[in-house]
Amino acid sequence: MIHYTKEGHHMKLGLNIRRTPGGFAAIWAWYDFATHKAFSARFRLRLHIKPRILWSVERFNVIDNYLAINGFELVYREVLEDLNATEAAVKRTNEPYAYIKP
Repeated sequence: MIHYTKEGHHMKLGLNIRRTPGGFAAIWAWYDFATHKAFSARFRLRLHIKPRILWSVERFNVIDNYLAINGFELVYREVLEDLNATEAAVKRTNEPYAYIKP
């Protein structure tokens, strides 16, 4: 599972090797299906200006990240059932005043 990926493209699971400005980077990307957590370890060798070896590790929950990006929130099922029951009760009390009957 060794892949050559271009800068800015999606990483694939396994070892991703890419050319960066002034050097190269090797990124190990992994996904844990049981906990829905992604893991990436990046090793970058920068050879221009000040030569450096850079190392970083990142872990994040994929589902929480998706919910945060799209503005969603997790809500308990009991809360939703209470909201639906309240909405149904309000519909019944306001029904005689409605122009369109349900």
